Amino acid sequence: AIINDLLTLVKLDQKEIPLNFKETNLTQMMTDIIKRLQPMADAKHISLQWDASKEIHAEADEMKLSLAISNLVDNAVKYTPEEGTVKVSLDADHQNVFISVADTGIGIPEDKINEVFERFVKLNTFAKGTGLGLAICRVIVERLGGTIGADSKEGEGSCFWLRLPITQKSNN
Repeated sequence: AIINDLLTLVKLDQKEIPLNFKETNLTQMMTDIIKRLQPMADAKHISLQWDASKEIHAEADEMKLSLAISNLVDNAVKYTPEEGTVKVSLDADHQNVFISVADTGIGIPEDKINEVFERFVKLNTFAKGTGLGLAICRVIVERLGGTIGADSKEGEGSCFWLRLPITQKSNN
C-alpha cells in the first residue's frame, strides 16, 4: 500500500498522471461516494449525513476528485468513535464549488493541524494506513486548481474543506 501511495504521489507531483477534465455532476459523484462508504459508517453506528442544496456541475477530473473525497470521508468515519456523526456537504457559488467533511471524531491537536497534509504524517500511531492519504488529497485538489484545509478541535472533531473552480482555465 505504501509503495502504491508513493508512486501515485510522485506521479501526481511530476504531473505524469494527466488530468481528464470534463463536465462532472458532483452531486451524483458524491452521492455515489456516500452510498459506497455507508456500510463502513453503519458498522460503527455512525450517522453519515449528506447535504447538497442543489445539483452542482463543474469541470473536474471525476476519478481523481472522487479519490480525494473518498479519502476524506473514509478518514472521517475511521476517526469518529461509535455513535458519532459525519456530515458531508456540497455547495457552490458562481465561480467555486465548496465541499466539506465534518466529523465528531478525535480531532487534531492545534499545533499539528498544518502538518496533516504532509507526507507520512500519522497523528494517531494506532491508525492503519500509510500517512500519505491527505498528502495525495492535497496534490489532487491543487492540480485541479483548488485549495484544501482543515479546522479541528482535539476531542471534538474535525472539518476538512476544499474549494474548486467550477470552470478550468485553459492552461491546465
